[in-house]
Amino acid sequence: MTHRSSIWDVHHHWVNEAGYVDRLLHTMDACGIERLGLIAMGDFVPDLFIQHKPQVDAADNTALAALCRRHADRLWGWGFIRLGQHLPDAVNRIVDLGLVGLKFHAPMRPYSDPEYFSIYDEAQAHQLPCLFHTGFFYPPTPMPGEGIRSENYRPIHLEPIAHEFPDLRMIAAHLGVCWHEEAATICRMCPNVYADLSGRVDGWRSAKSSDWFREIFYWPGAHKKVLFGSDVHADEVEASISDYERILRGLGWTEEQGEDVMGGNARRLFEF
Repeated sequence: MTHRSSIWDVHHHWVNEAGYVDRLLHTMDACGIERLGLIAMGDFVPDLFIQHKPQVDAADNTALAALCRRHADRLWGWGFIRLGQHLPDAVNRIVDLGLVGLKFHAPMRPYSDPEYFSIYDEAQAHQLPCLFHTGFFYPPTPMPGEGIRSENYRPIHLEPIAHEFPDLRMIAAHLGVCWHEEAATICRMCPNVYADLSGRVDGWRSAKSSDWFREIFYWPGAHKKVLFGSDVHADEVEASISDYERILRGLGWTEEQGEDVMGGNARRLFEF
């Protein structure tokens, strides 16, 4: 694995396992991760990424904010909002907690539904970057009655948001799996939209060749629109970094361009 001393991971979940935060911080030290954006979604998908016992109660935005205050030099917090369930004042509560971005997952309607524009307006006013789950989602355990519908999470739904809120910094997580070309095109066309390539180590990314990535990220400056995000258990972060490095080598991007992807772009996006 290429050694980088200043990786920024923009997409990681607080897994509901005893001692998980200590495990994560150890992993960050071992892998050269300087800063990490952490998500706590409460009771929504509480068994996500569970690998070790015992499982503990799900952490929420309040617990996340307290954790990030204790580790302010290493962690920042994404405040979780489920569009269609949380009201616009949820943004103000997240700001008051000290969380510095918003994570959107599993909206009840498409992201582009005008019903959600008041939340995006608040996010833009508070200068909060927004991380959108894009692409297919199938939870570890089926969730009947929860309105899970991957069509609502297509990256094309970010396009009208980008036009209506041009100062809203947006990240399309997972490069829109399986609508990858759609997500990449939106990143190319919309100045305020970025993407991470996060996902399971044996998931969508591992099956894609260097030629495929060169076709997706063909335009000059594409390296300025890609961010490192793990979105795996802490035990798998090193493998995730290695897969990103494989992709960067296959793209033929320079060391400087690779540094943008693995940390530089995130530092500029968050302006810490």
